[in-house]
Amino acid sequence: MSSQSDKLAIFMTATDTGVGKTTITAALTLALQQRGQRVGVMKPVETGMDPQRQEHSDTDRLRSLLSPPPPFASICLYAFPQPLAPLACAREAGTTIDVSRIVSCFHDMTRHYSLLFVEGAGGVFTPITPTHTMRDLMVTLNLPALVVGRTSLGSVNHLLLTLEALQGVGIKTCGIALNEPVSHTRTSSRRQQQTSTVELIRELSTVPVFGPVGFQETLQTHWRKGVETLANHPEIQRLASHLIEKLP
Repeated sequence: MSSQSDKLAIFMTATDTGVGKTTITAALTLALQQRGQRVGVMKPVETGMDPQRQEHSDTDRLRSLLSPPPPFASICLYAFPQPLAPLACAREAGTTIDVSRIVSCFHDMTRHYSLLFVEGAGGVFTPITPTHTMRDLMVTLNLPALVVGRTSLGSVNHLLLTLEALQGVGIKTCGIALNEPVSHTRTSSRRQQQTSTVELIRELSTVPVFGPVGFQETLQTHWRKGVETLANHPEIQRLASHLIEKLP
């Protein structure tokens, strides 16, 4: 499950965009650090990043959790202001995303950490270049995936399609993390919907399921405090234990 025999690296992917990959990655990073693990993070491509507010970017939030925080450019190789797919962003910017550069940076990062999270952009078929998707990048890096999904209506379909897409090219999935990235009115219908979604995902998927991790309002006002709270969530702690078991 790693690029080197004594290291573990995991690709953080999702059913689609906006499901909370960065939040789950951050919470896991803190939870594993609490257990004495030297954790690193990479977000090779970030889109929709305001260059005037870099400190609010997903990349900067992730790097702030590391001690000492590595240079921004060592975590994120391609940052684009447009909220578009990476391929579209690169075309707008008149550049090309170099997958071999991402691979080289990845191998350099693995030398510094015992566990490295590589966070993708969007879902598994998000295009990076005309010939590479996020799934292709996972294959190239030879990494297992941890899939972040929602608990809302449609999530069973999205998750099973994602798992099938990963299995189709031999990518191992080490877990599913169910997250609630937005607040919902807790009606009886909503509760029934969430309960049935979680139950069906547990029943139909062939990999361990963790969560759901409920919406954390503090994330909107004080991101670091919100992530610290989530790091102690029982399901995040259970997932952290699951990943530690996979360390060489």
